[in-house]
Amino acid sequence: MWVRMRSGKNMPVDMALHNYKKDSTGKEKIVTPDGEVVTGRILVGERGDGAGYISHFASCKKYRR
Repeated sequence: MWVRMRSGKNMPVDMALHNYKKDSTGKEKIVTPDGEVVTGRILVGERGDGAGYISHFASCKKYRR
């Protein structure tokens, strides 16, 4: 799945949609459906500031790190 970033480029993201809470000290980068990258933390079972995706680059085991 791809999300068009505000820069006009496409970013590959994982299919799962996650609720997140904005947190400048958070360890996650969440890609919103409208192409914004938000720093925060993923929430499980609760509502937060919005919903977004995890970049496939962050989760792919074959991507060079």
